[in-house]
Order: sequence, then structure tokens, then C-alpha cells
Amino acid sequence: MSKGFNKIVLIVLTLLVSTSLFAESSVGGTNARGLTGLIVTPSAHLGWDDSDFGLDFTYSLLTGNGTAHIPAVTISLFKKAEIALAYDFEEFDDNTGYGNILVGGKFQLYKEKGTALALGGNFESVTGPRYENIDSELRNSSDVYIVATYSGDFFDLPAVTSMMFGWQILAAGDVTSSFNYSMGFELGLFPDKLKNFVYWINDFSNYSYAVYQDKISENRGIFNTGLRIDPLKDNNLKLIINLIGTDLLDEGSRGFMVNTTFGFSL
Repeated sequence: MSKGFNKIVLIVLTLLVSTSLFAESSVGGTNARGLTGLIVTPSAHLGWDDSDFGLDFTYSLLTGNGTAHIPAVTISLFKKAEIALAYDFEEFDDNTGYGNILVGGKFQLYKEKGTALALGGNFESVTGPRYENIDSELRNSSDVYIVATYSGDFFDLPAVTSMMFGWQILAAGDVTSSFNYSMGFELGLFPDKLKNFVYWINDFSNYSYAVYQDKISENRGIFNTGLRIDPLKDNNLKLIINLIGTDLLDEGSRGFMVNTTFGFSL
């Protein structure tokens, strides 16, 4: 696993040093918890960077160690901020089931063309039969992060790269010192032929989309990759579909995610 992970790191670092700063920005797809970004990595861009108000609805289906359903709603405000609310439905067929309330947000500190910097944070509270006898304050987790995103060209293909560094403040009622990091990119595939309708997206990280979940393992190298499809190409409407293989470097935890976002701006 370590050799494969090192290869992925090398690929992404090559993208980071090879891009120039004048390609188009991200198409605005959402990650597994409803924030604009890649797969688990957030972006410094908003769902609607150029509108005072935007509203996105996302549904994610994750398979692997069981099945999870994650509906989410995301609001972009005043070309500066984004708030996302999601609920992660895990198995509820017996007393071991649970779900997560996922709240996230970010504030854009800087934006110039395709380059942006944002400060963000996440909150998570676990619910369901598995944790019904645990004190409510022990069910909560939270983290803060800073993320940088910039656009460029990689071998004449439009690319958008994001790097995130964060700190896990609280996990299951305990103060932690966990350092979170992730990086990844969104690469337009054959834009002359596919007209920027299809993108390759991937990220790798040492954290998952939530602390309480069984679908993407956490606390080590995680690599997710797949296709992002943007068929609508409308300035005020959005329809984006992600088809993703999750945690592909770990034979025992590999899974699949389908993520669909529909949104509009005013």
C-alpha cells in the first residue's frame, strides 16, 4: 500500500508544480458531505462563486461495508460563504444502526480568477440506536481547516487543484491533536472532443468524510478517484454527477460512490 500511495502523492505533486494560473475554474461539484469540492476534500471555491445566492441539492450513495445514503443541501451566500447540511443514513435494521448529522461551512478569504483561499469548519453529531445510551455531548466531533485552490493547465488539459490542512478539535467528546490533510485535482478530459463535459477527479487524505461511518476508512492514506460529468453547462442551473471508486489502496475497504448535485443561482 505504501508504494502505491507514494505514486499517487507523486502524481498530484507533479500537477501542483506543472500548472499555470489561467485555466477555467471548477465546475462546482460537491463532496461526500455536501460541500463544494472533490470527494472528501473541500474546495476554496463556492458552489456559486459569481452569484449572491445559490442553492444546491445533493444525494450520495456509498457502498462498501454496507450502504449509506447522504442527502445534503448547500447554500452559497454573497460570493463569500457556503453552508452545507447533510444527513448520513447508515443501516437501521437492528440496534446497531446509526446516522450522522453533518454540518459544514467555509468563508472565502481570497479569490482572484481561478485562485482562492478559504477557512472552514465541520461539525458532526451521531444519532441512532447504537448510540442512544451515550451522553449527547460524547456524540459530537468538530474540525477546522484552511484550503487553497487554483486553476491551471496540465499538458493542455484544464486542471483545478486543492490542498487542505486542518485540525480535528473534538472527536467523540475528547479533545484531540489530529492533523488532517488532503489534496487532489479535477482534470478536464479531452476538452476539444468532450467539450468540458467530463472530468477526472481524485483526492487522497488521512481522514474520511465523517468520523462516525464505515464506508471510507480513516486515519491513514485514502485514495479516491473517478469521473465527474457536467452535462448542463448553464450559468444559472447545475447538474453534476460523480462516479467514484473509494479507498482504492485498501483491499478490504474498497467501495463505490454515486453523487448527484442539482442546483440553481439567483
